[in-house]
Amino acid sequence: MGREAIAQCNWAGQSAEAKVLLESQEIILRGAIKARISRSAITSFSAEGETLRVTTSDGELLAELGAKEAAKWAEALAKPAPSLASKLGVGGEKPAFLLGETDDEALLDALAGHHQVERADNASVVVAMIDGETSLDAALELAGEHGLMLWCVYPKGKGAVFGDSAIRAHLRGAGWMDNKTCAVSEMLTATRYGRK
Repeated sequence: MGREAIAQCNWAGQSAEAKVLLESQEIILRGAIKARISRSAITSFSAEGETLRVTTSDGELLAELGAKEAAKWAEALAKPAPSLASKLGVGGEKPAFLLGETDDEALLDALAGHHQVERADNASVVVAMIDGETSLDAALELAGEHGLMLWCVYPKGKGAVFGDSAIRAHLRGAGWMDNKTCAVSEMLTATRYGRK
């Protein structure tokens, strides 16, 4: 996915120039029109001349992208969205070790079956639920001990008690660098870290 453009848009009775982003799970409008359109809500889409037309259960989005870009966006929308397991880089031969407790269905589904192991020494990555310095230190120690990449999973948004900035500062101070992010669910996001 990962496409973005500035376009004249029509959405929910509004017409204005907006920044349009095509992400793996949603279309985001920023600027004069603000919206998040879930991929699961899209019922049809097409490139019609210079316009991308996206029909959803909540209405229709028209984005004037130009003929070439509208066609590329329609082509990108036609591709299946990657699974969370794929975004985390886990699977049968690359299992994850889950550190911490979660009831997040999206994450549990992504790690189900052959995607999760019981012991970190059998894993290719640590997926850690982070809610403060204690859980972050435990994740850092475990990933470092086994030489594994570390996915830190934590609550989204400004209301998060221990979020992205605190995690990044702590891990960079310990010699680890962030190299990938992905949305996990409505409530959670994840950032992957490895040693510098």
